[in-house]
Amino acid sequence: MSLAPCLQKVIKNEGASYVQAPFFLSTCKFMERYLTSNEIKSLLQLSNRELKHMRENGLLQFKKVKNRFLYFVPSTNSILNYSLGEQLINWHQKKHGSKISNSPHNVQTIRSLEKLVWDLLLPIERHFGKETVHVTYGFTSTELKRYISKYSSANTYPALDQHASYEKNAKDNSICSRGGAACDFYVLGMPSSDIVKFISKHLEYDRIYYYGADRPLHVSVNLNESTRHLQIMRVSEKGRRYPSKKAFGEAAIKLAKEL
Repeated sequence: MSLAPCLQKVIKNEGASYVQAPFFLSTCKFMERYLTSNEIKSLLQLSNRELKHMRENGLLQFKKVKNRFLYFVPSTNSILNYSLGEQLINWHQKKHGSKISNSPHNVQTIRSLEKLVWDLLLPIERHFGKETVHVTYGFTSTELKRYISKYSSANTYPALDQHASYEKNAKDNSICSRGGAACDFYVLGMPSSDIVKFISKHLEYDRIYYYGADRPLHVSVNLNESTRHLQIMRVSEKGRRYPSKKAFGEAAIKLAKEL
């Protein structure tokens, strides 16, 4: 089963029109997750006036908590169109200077990438500050994997690293045996050790690979049961990466405190 990910939508109200394009269509009709006013404005490219109009005319589903409005993402849109989701998809343009299509085609892939934003990247951004999260290695489509394998394959492990999520190769076999979705990222001005401590204690994750306080962090989520696996990686004198200490669940929280 596949889902055409790129659509274009024009919304008109009271003489004003704005375009949301291209955007990913959510795989969920109803999500028990909310965005703040600033976040929903960023996602839908709305002004304060347009947001107020849509709320008052029943065009957006929301709830009010004390003095704050919290909004559902419309089923015709997706959190992947938020800035963090765009980083997951478009990261390769900056890293590789490539215009290769990097759109996910598998519904499970889209669900996993949405989960990665909702459950990890967005809570981290909310905790450490807007525009502090920078994705250095995100989703890898079949087309992009082929390009990377040819021109920049060092330290990549597509069969295990979850960057390809549920996408399939030309032989219709899953690229990664683990499913889920993953990205490498850093938080501006923060050592990665602090991010590991925050994630392991407060967030739901599948795997964390820690390469050092000054290196991007590799994190993943899974649609099935999460392993909550923290793996410390070291680098040999010859520059080769190798696994060091590891822990799972509550033990991972204790290991993170040692970093």
